[in-house]
Amino acid sequence: MRRVPYPVAIITATDPHGPPEKAFRGMTVSSFNTVTLSPEPVISFNVRRPSETLSALQSSTRFLVHLLAPRQATASLARDFSKGNHNLSILAGKSEYEFVSHAPTPSGDDAPSRPLPLLQRKENTRSADSEDFPFVFECRLHPQGIQVHDHTIVVGTVVRALSGSLSNLDADTKAADLCLTYANTRFWEMGHEI
Repeated sequence: MRRVPYPVAIITATDPHGPPEKAFRGMTVSSFNTVTLSPEPVISFNVRRPSETLSALQSSTRFLVHLLAPRQATASLARDFSKGNHNLSILAGKSEYEFVSHAPTPSGDDAPSRPLPLLQRKENTRSADSEDFPFVFECRLHPQGIQVHDHTIVVGTVVRALSGSLSNLDADTKAADLCLTYANTRFWEMGHEI
């Protein structure tokens, strides 16, 4: 399975029980997948337990999915988020990236929830021609999570896309337009069309 490429995503959530200044959580997953598009878009990914981010998204029932552009900076960010929340350079202020607060989309039956952690490049490191997160989805946790041995399969309904344009997906798509992948313990930019 090491030779099978997988899409890379950073999942972020807010711990509703922690102090607000330390409530943001995040993790890298290489198991992001679509489940269905109709009647509403549903996604899934797998998380090894125990996980602070999994606990935060299960408690808050809201989370963000950040799909990454195939660049060295985003691969470094994904590697950083794979080391656990206590080791994140973003929380120590030693990253090109930062969390900004995103107010979740209200739904009729939910009480107001805490802001979600949206990733963005710091102002002083931004480039006009680079989009680090081609797609960011705001999701609501589906109650049908499945536990398999030491992993949980998380299922979520996409509430809205915060970024990402489908209008430029056409026959002229280049490898650099596709999202970051992971295989054989390394991050990759997709190759060539066959």
